Amino acid sequence: MYNYDNMNRILMIDDNPMEHFIALKLLKNTGLFENTKHVTNGLETLKFIEQNLTNTDELPDVILLDINMPDINAWGFLDRYKQLHQNISKPIDIYIVSSSIDADDMLKSKTYPFVKSYLVKPLSADILVKIYNDRAKA
Repeated sequence: MYNYDNMNRILMIDDNPMEHFIALKLLKNTGLFENTKHVTNGLETLKFIEQNLTNTDELPDVILLDINMPDINAWGFLDRYKQLHQNISKPIDIYIVSSSIDADDMLKSKTYPFVKSYLVKPLSADILVKIYNDRAKA
């Protein structure tokens, strides 16, 4: 389903096609994360992760996760991911990407140890460079 080619694989989960368009442009302009996938369904992504727990070639390295989506919101996604997290054969860095500047959302994101950061939309080249560089240091 998500087949990637190198170790810098990024998966964006967002129900807004414009956000995907912006991210694609930024990724192309920066030359980072050439292996990207853009999906609108968090539930399908959870099923995919569950089916590929030990298949590191299929799993993303980074997930950009929108908070508000129709099928499952970020908190539901993260709660289900938490159950899988211990069994995943490689670390996946999750970044919440939202237009919300709600302090409660930002605090809640810190309760999940695998969430690396809470990022406020719109994405920028600087944010993508930081994510890429953080992965390179890991």
